[in-house]
Amino acid sequence: MKEVKKILKECSLLYAEDDKALQQETVKYLENYFNIIHTADDGKEALQLYNTLQPNILFLDIDMPYIDGLSVAQTIRNENKNIPIVMLTAYVDTEKLLKATELNLCKYLVKPFDYTAFKVTLRKLSEYFNSPSSQYIPLKENYLWDETKKELYRNQEIITLTQKEKSLLSLLIQKQNTCVTFIDIQAHVWEDDFDTEVSIQSVKLQVTLLRKKLPKESIKNVYGKGYILYI
Repeated sequence: MKEVKKILKECSLLYAEDDKALQQETVKYLENYFNIIHTADDGKEALQLYNTLQPNILFLDIDMPYIDGLSVAQTIRNENKNIPIVMLTAYVDTEKLLKATELNLCKYLVKPFDYTAFKVTLRKLSEYFNSPSSQYIPLKENYLWDETKKELYRNQEIITLTQKEKSLLSLLIQKQNTCVTFIDIQAHVWEDDFDTEVSIQSVKLQVTLLRKKLPKESIKNVYGKGYILYI
């Protein structure tokens, strides 16, 4: 499970549960996998925290005060089609299960939790974030790249990037752990500058500027060829 932990440690979790004792017990378990865990005691608080903190993963109890978990999930799904949502319930309700399937949930877990099933869920979440097609790509040191929005975060704080920096980082992530040549970078980052002759020095400068906004040692030189991004 080391790889699972490594991936999830880069993600933030919002866990909504009105049973305080169960919430505390589950948080202790989840701390083995997540560095950042936010808790909510009811659906209203869960929505407020989601809007404020923009976590990467949601664990929602179905039956909560003020706003139930399915309604919270539906509200979030209306604006975010991709965020993984795990629904938690103390019983299997066929009608609620059917409604839940319409929300594109990552998993539906029945309480009390079978920790084998819990581990399967955590592995599924790690695979989601580790997939090349995922919207969210975790980097080192709690950095996170949102491929859809082309935004970079560290500890949920957005890092301002220029358009060229966004384009360069997106390219490096697409070809992570392989050499991206100077020519590839010129063609991708300056693709709209048809009349501009882009020098190797311009590419090097752009890489230098991006390096300052990423974890140390993320971008390595390949002498005479280009660069490799390690994540």
